[in-house]
Amino acid sequence: MKIKFNYFYIFIITLLISLLIFGYLLNKRSSASKKNEVLNILQQLKTRNIQISKIQKNLFKNGKNINDLINEKKINFKKVFEDKELANFKEYSSSKYTTNDILFNGNRGAIGTGFIDFYNNDQNLFLVTYDGIFAYARMNNLQNFEKINSNINSLIQYEKFYFHDQYGIKDILIDEKTLYVSYIGKRKDNCYDLKIISAKLNEEYLNFQIFYETSNCVDVNNSHGFYPAQGAGGRIIKLDNSSLLFTTGDFRNRPLAQDLASDFGKILKINTQNKKSDVISIGHRNPQGLYYSKKFNFIISTEHGPKGGDEVNINLKPFKKIKNFGWPVSSYGEHYYKAYSKKILQEAPLNKSHKKYGFAEPIKYFVPSIGISQIIPLNKDETKFLIGAMGNEIQDQDLGLHLILLDEKRQKVIEHNYTLLNERVRDIIISKDKKTVIIFLETSSSLLILKRI
Repeated sequence: MKIKFNYFYIFIITLLISLLIFGYLLNKRSSASKKNEVLNILQQLKTRNIQISKIQKNLFKNGKNINDLINEKKINFKKVFEDKELANFKEYSSSKYTTNDILFNGNRGAIGTGFIDFYNNDQNLFLVTYDGIFAYARMNNLQNFEKINSNINSLIQYEKFYFHDQYGIKDILIDEKTLYVSYIGKRKDNCYDLKIISAKLNEEYLNFQIFYETSNCVDVNNSHGFYPAQGAGGRIIKLDNSSLLFTTGDFRNRPLAQDLASDFGKILKINTQNKKSDVISIGHRNPQGLYYSKKFNFIISTEHGPKGGDEVNINLKPFKKIKNFGWPVSSYGEHYYKAYSKKILQEAPLNKSHKKYGFAEPIKYFVPSIGISQIIPLNKDETKFLIGAMGNEIQDQDLGLHLILLDEKRQKVIEHNYTLLNERVRDIIISKDKKTVIIFLETSSSLLILKRI
């Protein structure tokens, strides 16, 4: 009797062997040794083109997580350097902490990814990984993050959230005693939305509940081209004591960005009491960075363009009327593929002017793209802003930080500088006194700390 093997059976056998190795290592080795051995096994699997996400998928069925296998209780960081000066940051000293306890099945060399925020009067730092692991540390002890248990595994039960790099958590916000977390949710088969969950902040157990969800979902099998889940937006910031601002992407279902009946491709204002939302601006592709100036009453945001055309947009007096930033009618980028249908080219002509077609022009755009991410103000006048970059689509250049200086009226960029880090900048936060900046670098799974001298 002949047994027929195919690639599926080979994968299953490899997976079972890998899990047996995991079990052996976890039971027979010391904690430090276990971690190193697990990382070595994972690296070997990567070398053999066996995706970590496939292993995670099997672990998920048993309620486990690769990052918890590496270190169940903590996320340990090691100091790499301190008191180092970065180009264009002479008024700051920098320190860097790196961890091997966060594993990310990402692209373009991302080892680990996370989102960060301050709490307890900026004395503590909160960290969450894309697959829902929560941890905190004291600012005077960033080598030692303690993990916090939560109900996220019972609340979010679709597999892709935990093992697919395009899904998962998109941002966090801590407002006093409340933790908000945004993520891509599964509304029904092949249809995904954006959700925000919230929990009372504590260091013992996070009991999340659904806080907000978009009124509709985006179908994977749409007629507008390739569906990428990473085009989701998801940035959350506090507007005032009763409202949040929330960005949503178009998931490359481009007409949604110009459709006022849709929540996608927008910046939304969400009432924290009744959970109702209002549209603040439309015509957004994938807004990844967001800041609101209460002092000067403007919103500044960043968003990914297509092939080229990343934008920095400013919305002065943003609550007076709904502003339109033009996507997909206008963009300084190009389509990724030339073979798009006539229908797609009609709905997304990507005209090389915004103003000509009645839209707001970006105050800065990048061709080629820089992989734009979060934006924060560096001075009290809120004219100097720091922008993260995750690399362009050509050679992964522009991995680092961009500094822009606005004129006094905040209508144009009058200076632009760039600091190369050779790291993908995923998230940036700044303390209330503007003296401490913390940056999550996902290329090396690190925290970069800038302290004003």
